[in-house]
Amino acid sequence: MTILVTNGWTVMNNLVQALIPISIVVVLPVLVVWLVMRARRHEVDKKTEILMKAIENGAELNPDFFNVTQRPKSVKDKLMGYLTAAMVTGVIGLITLLAQVVYYTTANLWADQSGFPLVFMCISGIILAVGIAFLIVYYVGKRTWAKELAELER
Repeated sequence: MTILVTNGWTVMNNLVQALIPISIVVVLPVLVVWLVMRARRHEVDKKTEILMKAIENGAELNPDFFNVTQRPKSVKDKLMGYLTAAMVTGVIGLITLLAQVVYYTTANLWADQSGFPLVFMCISGIILAVGIAFLIVYYVGKRTWAKELAELER
């Protein structure tokens, strides 16, 4: 019976602690997708409104009106994307790896038999390896597309 009788603040604290990860993992991605879809729907609605006005006025209709016009990425843009991805993933992997080494050393958790510290260190190592792979792709791409980059510089 004593298990059922708890302090109300403890229950509220446990509820808030459970809701924070749920909101980050579930609600935040749903919110981002909803905002992107709302923006696209708004864009289509605006184009539809313009098209209806053109039909009412008897104007000539362009069949490519609803096509999304995106300029193709240049070689330099692609390389900068690879470099950005390399820096972000590499720094995140390195910082988390170093933080874990410092934490596990100061808290003396290396003797933990569950393998718990090694799992997170492997994840950080994988993120760091992805960063290094993006950096290699950047440098190889820079050599491969040297002629195209020289033309863009002119």
